[in-house]
Amino acid sequence: MSKLVKFSGDSEFRQLIVLSLLSGKPIIIENIRCDADNLGLTEYQITLLKLIDEITNGTKTKLNETGTRLVFHPGFITGGELTFDCGTERSLGYFLEVVTSLAAFSKQKFNLTLKGVTHGHGDPNVDIIKHVTMSYCKKLGMIAAELAVRKRGYPPQGGGEVVFTCNTLKVVKPFQWLDQGKIKRIRGVASCSRMSPATNPRAIDTTRGILNSFIPDVYIYNEHLKGSNSGLSSGSSLSLNAESTTGVMLSVDQTAKPQTLPEDLAKTTTHFLLDTIYEGGCVDATHQPLVLLFMALTQNNVSQVRTGPLTPYSISFLRNLKTFFGVVFKVKVDKVQESSAANMRGLNSTLVLSCVGVGFQNMNRSIT
Repeated sequence: MSKLVKFSGDSEFRQLIVLSLLSGKPIIIENIRCDADNLGLTEYQITLLKLIDEITNGTKTKLNETGTRLVFHPGFITGGELTFDCGTERSLGYFLEVVTSLAAFSKQKFNLTLKGVTHGHGDPNVDIIKHVTMSYCKKLGMIAAELAVRKRGYPPQGGGEVVFTCNTLKVVKPFQWLDQGKIKRIRGVASCSRMSPATNPRAIDTTRGILNSFIPDVYIYNEHLKGSNSGLSSGSSLSLNAESTTGVMLSVDQTAKPQTLPEDLAKTTTHFLLDTIYEGGCVDATHQPLVLLFMALTQNNVSQVRTGPLTPYSISFLRNLKTFFGVVFKVKVDKVQESSAANMRGLNSTLVLSCVGVGFQNMNRSIT
């Protein structure tokens, strides 16, 4: 039996669960929210453990009475067809980020229906996952990865529904993502439910007014929902993604808080996208952990990727990849000289991360 790997705190909760399942190493997480008013795991973290229990076989979890100590013994990922209610504490993006990291290494193809909040705060909304995350998945070998949005649901009551499907992989092929290219077009989705039909056009006009100063090819879909497909609460959101000449996609999204004007939502999201483009790289901050995970799991060859500044979550993920798989990344700062052509185009210095994969093989995959 493998020795328990010990961790403290829940700031890296999801990545520890993912890495434990893929490596087969059991973990123990102590001191979970010990200083908080509500001790122990939150409702959405417990919901995530229930989802993991549904999509795996043989997984064992043991939680103490206060919920501040978790022992997790991983089973194997089974996949298959499942319908699961994720509650309303966190958006579906919180759960889909975990599922997309595991789906390729399951026994059967995933056909997963999730219900809950499709557009929340702090997690990528379903439009980003549908258009950008699935694009990354296809580049990484999951050619059948798709996300269908059946219903949209805004906080606090949710009512949204999505269907995630994905094929399995035997191995992950090494890849080199170094050429970020130039931005050639910008696409987006302005969505609102149970609100005035004028909400989306106001946000779209403001967004285009800013972006057309830089690039003419800007198109934002207007999705105004009502009736049974609009969920149980009113709300609006805006997601934007920039695509380069080399197929790189950089994305941002924002969900409006109560009393937020559509123009303010558009300005905030658009400036966020411009900042992301300035930071550069072949992968945005939201998808850094997914790409780093697949780099570590590739066959015994070198993989490289160019990124902007690493997020604190990605930095902790690099440490945990070393703990679980022994993979060490080489990080090189690719500085832009003040007099160079790249600097004249407004590009920022980037990071080039490289590693040799562990040669991971999906032993769960069904032969038939």
